[in-house]
Amino acid sequence: MDAQPVIDLSGQRVLILRGEFAGHEGICLGRSADGQAWAVSPDDRNEILQLEFPQDFGLLVDPAAGHGLN
Repeated sequence: MDAQPVIDLSGQRVLILRGEFAGHEGICLGRSADGQAWAVSPDDRNEILQLEFPQDFGLLVDPAAGHGLN
């Protein structure tokens, strides 16, 4: 089994793909305490969701930011 590359999604803008907030944008706060999921806060909410990448959320890409900034 090949190891997955380690990436840090902390601080990244994301799109929530599953659950009650599917379709909402938010921010990834970092790894959850158990290290198995990521803590994601939907915009304009006081909630923190435990989501798995890439099944439950994906990174947002800003085409105006240019290739090197996404």
